[in-house]
Amino acid sequence: MIPISQAPIYPQEIQKATSTYLTNHSAGCATFRDEVSNYLICKYVNLTSSGFSGLYAILKACDLTKGDEVIVPAYICEDIPRLVIEMGFKVKFVDIEPYTYNMGPDNLCENISSNTKVVVAAHMFGYPCSIEDIIEISHNHGAMVIEDSCQSMGAEYNGKKVGTFGDAGLFSLNMGKPISTIHGGIVCTNDKELSGKISAINNTFENHGIVHQIKTFAYLIGYSLCNINTFYSIIYKLMGNKNPGETNLTSYYDIRELMYKYTELQAILGVQQLSKLDTYNNIRIKNASYLIDNLDRDDLLFPKISRQMKSTFSRLPVYFENINRENRNELIKAFIRSGIEVTPYLVDSLPYLFKKNSIEYPIAEKMTEKTLTVPTHPNMDKKDLNLIIDILNDYGDL
Repeated sequence: MIPISQAPIYPQEIQKATSTYLTNHSAGCATFRDEVSNYLICKYVNLTSSGFSGLYAILKACDLTKGDEVIVPAYICEDIPRLVIEMGFKVKFVDIEPYTYNMGPDNLCENISSNTKVVVAAHMFGYPCSIEDIIEISHNHGAMVIEDSCQSMGAEYNGKKVGTFGDAGLFSLNMGKPISTIHGGIVCTNDKELSGKISAINNTFENHGIVHQIKTFAYLIGYSLCNINTFYSIIYKLMGNKNPGETNLTSYYDIRELMYKYTELQAILGVQQLSKLDTYNNIRIKNASYLIDNLDRDDLLFPKISRQMKSTFSRLPVYFENINRENRNELIKAFIRSGIEVTPYLVDSLPYLFKKNSIEYPIAEKMTEKTLTVPTHPNMDKKDLNLIIDILNDYGDL
């Protein structure tokens, strides 16, 4: 089974990181922060135990009060609005642009108000949003901008790395992200005062105990074995994905689980992963371009990439003009039978999941209903890409 997304971690990387850690227990975080700062060309970097831990720290640092309004795109990782609500703030969804999967300036302009304190601007699937316009609109209304760049590390807009435009940028190092240390997050900002607040909040978090660190090491070994498709197939079956495309909204996990620090071992591994990021992204770009060029159906649409964007294709979203939920699930099963993991990303629209009126978000509703995402990651070869092309080109009348 070929995973939907993957940042390869190899046993020799784990061995090298472990050896360095055993030699110097404090060798990782400071070096990783500096390397990330240099790569992003951003002054201040904080490392967190996960992307959501980073978002929690940013929102705490924004000095919001209970009930303050946070604008969130209507197409984004569903845990983001969950966390905003869990922290006592009010989520206001804003519809996205067609085929970009990102919130657009026009929709933001129609929905932002003096009540809005924070705008979350996501760069979905490695595709930059119109971040400069979003920032201008937000700041004109007195709102801060948090860039959700969790899927897009290395992507650029007008020659500048995403995540460095807003008041704060957020990246994830969890499994399946552009680079991975199993868990982890990065918060970057050029605002010294904001960075100081985030750092102070992060410093109140606890260090992980030895049990967690052993579990993380075990995850690293297991994740490295997932480079072998046969091993991943076994894991996939053990996960019991019996009903492709079906899920339920569950409550966000205990917020206290976010209040832990990033580990030195992971940071040492992070330095190695960061050194490979551009190579990995170039392979993703090449793979996505090959898929787009060879998918020969008029009813398949892909994100529109403008000249000022460098998109990194963490996965390729494919929009089907004529698909419905039933034949979408049949197509997912066809891919699984062929050994390729594909997902709709969101099974149901976020407004629907969070009890909002879905009619008010027609583009997000349509993109959620008619999109599948396919893998582009570095472990894919031409044979894998051709198999995706053959399935999509030959799979009936969608």
